Amino acid sequence: MQSMRIKPEFDQANIVLLGSFNPAIFRPEWFARNKMMGEKESETPITLQNQQELKFEASKFNLHVSLEGFAISDLSNHPEHIKDLVISCFGKFLPHTPIHSMGINRCIHFDAGSYEARNRVGSQLAPKTAWGKWGEEIEGSRKSEDRDKHGGVISISMVQRDLEFEGRSVYVHAKAEPSVRNRESGIFIDVNNHFDLATDQVRETSSATAVRVLEANWEISLKRAAFIFDQIMKLTEENEK
Repeated sequence: MQSMRIKPEFDQANIVLLGSFNPAIFRPEWFARNKMMGEKESETPITLQNQQELKFEASKFNLHVSLEGFAISDLSNHPEHIKDLVISCFGKFLPHTPIHSMGINRCIHFDAGSYEARNRVGSQLAPKTAWGKWGEEIEGSRKSEDRDKHGGVISISMVQRDLEFEGRSVYVHAKAEPSVRNRESGIFIDVNNHFDLATDQVRETSSATAVRVLEANWEISLKRAAFIFDQIMKLTEENEK
């Protein structure tokens, strides 16, 4: 993946498709039979509930399929693998699957360097002055020696809606919040590049459309996420000056 000024402690890409799916199809043996995963993994345990929801975790990815959604996450730090797998699944073997929207997503956890540095980043993203007297009270809570009583931003989101691809609506949603993996000084950021595959002219879409849009937007979506991550990381360097 593209390098950033701070190496993330966790960096994962995932692809989400929304449409109509038959979860029971997507068993490990089906992937193995169609040469999309190794024979040794064909016996990977699965969870299948009433033929309506399937989950399993392989060595390189985990998968969650419901009647309305297909979500695959990279576990190998080489996300091209899940892109190629989705292209094989829906471009070669299931080309008529109705898919109306897609997310090319990436999330990270990174270390801001210290508890204080993370707090300063949060204050820049969501200034307490905007909250008036209440913001002053929240800032005052920082003086407490008990960190469980410290207040501040717990989640902030930004969205860009003016993008499009071949007449299709595209939006980018980014969310930043304290990391649950590194509670002392970690920051979590999630970026969702969302593509509406239908247009005003074409309301019904097939997996062929999803595959084409995925191939055309995969690299730029991951790079856009890395750029957004880097803007937040940059705030930690500015704090040090």
